Amino acid sequence: TTEIYTLSLHDALPILISILMPVRNDAAMLRNCLTDIENQSFTNYELVVVDDGSADETPVLLEKASQDDSRIRMIRTEPQGIVSALNTGLTECKGQYIARMDADDRMQKTRLEKQLELIQKDPELELIGCRVEGFTDKGPLPESAVHYQSWSNSLMSHQQIESDLFAESPIVHPTFFATRKLFNKIGGYSNNPWAEDYDFILRAYGGGAKLAKHPEILVRKYFAPGRLSRVEAMYKRPAMFDAKAHYLLEFGRLKKRRGVLIVGSGPTGRQAAQSFENRGVRLLGFVDNRPGPPDRQVKNRPAWGFNNLPPEEFMHKFRDSLIVLAIGDSTGQRVFAEFLRKSDFVENHDFVRVIYNWPPAANSI
Repeated sequence: TTEIYTLSLHDALPILISILMPVRNDAAMLRNCLTDIENQSFTNYELVVVDDGSADETPVLLEKASQDDSRIRMIRTEPQGIVSALNTGLTECKGQYIARMDADDRMQKTRLEKQLELIQKDPELELIGCRVEGFTDKGPLPESAVHYQSWSNSLMSHQQIESDLFAESPIVHPTFFATRKLFNKIGGYSNNPWAEDYDFILRAYGGGAKLAKHPEILVRKYFAPGRLSRVEAMYKRPAMFDAKAHYLLEFGRLKKRRGVLIVGSGPTGRQAAQSFENRGVRLLGFVDNRPGPPDRQVKNRPAWGFNNLPPEEFMHKFRDSLIVLAIGDSTGQRVFAEFLRKSDFVENHDFVRVIYNWPPAANSI
């Protein structure tokens, strides 16, 4: 009798974690992901799967899985895209915490348990991730994925994430583990011309959320040639820079400033300049290490070139501007950032980095 009573009491407990997973035509990878979820050491969860118009065997697999496990719920919709699928799923989530997962990724059996422990340890935490390890069907990870992964894995604390917030999206989406209150507070996911996960992080930060990561690799991230981040415009470089420019403006980083000075005139600097210009921000010019004639220009704006660092007095002319650090070379970026700090420019207030360092300064994976 006691055993039956205990089970009934457990079943009556409010769901603590909702796993939110949008899918479309994921039959080939879905079984492994469902197995990882089923094997979680923490069992008080529900899996809310939104099938965004699959045309393969995905709905059949999910129907069977939901019959075998009452914690799995599937919602089928017409194909409307990932943001719609995520928000549809959010309305169905009953958990106090919401964990993201993608059907082609894998997770360690202690993922939910360990992320729950971390977020409950600090009441101020609202959105956390974890370290990741990439994998492919065969062969090594693309070099760009290795660089991004090791940079992302180097950012653990709120302070580290905040420092690199405008360098790139600092928390990998399928590692998200957040309070339901946060999703409610910022209104779920938002439709924009840029990536929904980066947008969510930026809005969460703008809303005062404290961010962090679990130090262990709890999620394995699948890289495939046809994945969304390779083919859709919202995940490509121009869109990401549009997000950075948009939120720098929204967060008031350009209030009472006469414009932006771009440090670096390569592809990153030019893209940053374009994104600011598109929003009507005055572009004051470029600083780089290519000395030329006094009237040299980049994108029809003045370009000042210095063999080494510019004189302090030159930079002080731009005290009333936002300095955008867009140097692709990691050593050059670090040296220039340190030069600005020593010259009493405050990072993420007077200057901001819009490209991440490789290798990361805190490289410890």
